[in-house]
Amino acid sequence: MLNKMKKKKIDELPSLERFKTTGAQIVDDMRQPLIVSLNIRNLKYFNEIYGTDKGDWLISRMVDYFCKNNDTAITGAMSYADHLLVLCEAGYDSETEVLDFYENLVNGFVDEVSSLYDRANVHVECGLYLMQPGDSFIYAQDNARYARKSMKGNYDSSVAFYSEDIREKSVKKAGVIPNFERAMKEDGIQIYLQPKCSAIDGRIVGAEALSRFYDAEGQIISPILYVPILEKAGIVSRLDYEVLKKTVKLLAKWKNDGMKIFPVSVNLSRYDLMDEEYLDSLNKLVEDAGVEKKYIEFELTESVLVQDLDNIVKKLNHLREQGYRVALDDFGSGYNSLYMLGQIPANTIKFDRGFVLHSIDNEMGEVVLKNLIKTFKEISFEVLCEGVETEEEKEKILACGCEIIQGYLYDKPLNIIEFENKYVYV
Repeated sequence: MLNKMKKKKIDELPSLERFKTTGAQIVDDMRQPLIVSLNIRNLKYFNEIYGTDKGDWLISRMVDYFCKNNDTAITGAMSYADHLLVLCEAGYDSETEVLDFYENLVNGFVDEVSSLYDRANVHVECGLYLMQPGDSFIYAQDNARYARKSMKGNYDSSVAFYSEDIREKSVKKAGVIPNFERAMKEDGIQIYLQPKCSAIDGRIVGAEALSRFYDAEGQIISPILYVPILEKAGIVSRLDYEVLKKTVKLLAKWKNDGMKIFPVSVNLSRYDLMDEEYLDSLNKLVEDAGVEKKYIEFELTESVLVQDLDNIVKKLNHLREQGYRVALDDFGSGYNSLYMLGQIPANTIKFDRGFVLHSIDNEMGEVVLKNLIKTFKEISFEVLCEGVETEEEKEKILACGCEIIQGYLYDKPLNIIEFENKYVYV
């Protein structure tokens, strides 16, 4: 049973410093002190669609829902513009019950917002830490934040309890930039290539170049871990340029060896597009290597397009006018894709694996996918489905009209030697 703890109704949130002081003073007298860390994942996009006034309402509603009107909440504070910390009395006998309570709370909040504003696909990240005897209040807040950040990019669930594994992963994140700097200095950035294949006959029609580098112990670091960190640090352009440089060198080698070459895609970030010097450098790199620009495809995710769309479209048009290809990656992964599609000068639409699997799982979804593919083809987009792993998935996707696929059904990302032996020098 939920502990009906008597407390004063929370009318106004204290400052963050006041929250820390008050929390540290009262947790020792609480039976089950629980720290909750909350964040609205795509607030910037919500503001872009509905305006900052509605964004302010969204933050205010989050505070009401999770703090002021939450019977378990004792006090709370905003740690950043869209991050809310709440000290609660857990009130249940097991972590599972606490997790269920907050999953229901998060789902209720998201349902309410979605019923009013359905174009922005609001998601909430919620981290929980049940304090133990001897824990400092600062330590507990950090653990709740670790738990919240572990939900980043997870659309299947929104709530997580802290675990030592989560802290270990966070510590690994702290080592990403030193390991990246070392790899850059020692020419340790490697590229792996994953083929894009015809779903009709299995022949290779292209490839995607993916970066890899290692930590000091020789263990490979996951791109899922390091790419967001390098983006946040504003240095992802250095990685992108290194991958492009090695990809262009590889294409030039294949050309000089008389091999038949095909388009290879590399990632293009917001930082790359906003840097005129970077765009000039990449163009010079390709021209100096003597590689035809039609063999270079730049992939960008929908999140790149959330801000300053007009300027980004201008830059992409310039790249296409020079002869490069452009692909919109991760279509359907959480942003309002159709809202922007009519404005993006892309050659290719890459459907996100999660979106594809959800679509082919039921008859209605297949109809939606089939008609989207048909529409994209009618307006001259090429279409590719990512993450295809089984023959059954391939057949369903092919029946929906998509004839190019990328995924483990054909191959995982391979190092250069493995890729060349299998797909180039054969």
